[in-house]
Amino acid sequence: MILLYGGGISHSDRHTHGPLPTLVVGGGAGAIKGGRHLVYPEHTPLTNLQLTLLTNLGVPTEKLGDSTGKLQALSGLA
Repeated sequence: MILLYGGGISHSDRHTHGPLPTLVVGGGAGAIKGGRHLVYPEHTPLTNLQLTLLTNLGVPTEKLGDSTGKLQALSGLA
């Protein structure tokens, strides 16, 4: 199981999406490595995380929304 928790908007008065703290809990039966604090470059689309989670859970997906690619360090296997 993997639980993705966070907000949808960082600054509600400006309707911005970053910085957006996000918590990923669980390992998806070994799909991702846990126990880490990862920081990605500013303006990395949240959909990159969602795309990576889908792929690691066995749902092969090429693109999701405004995604620009998968987050390689998330799996901890690369």
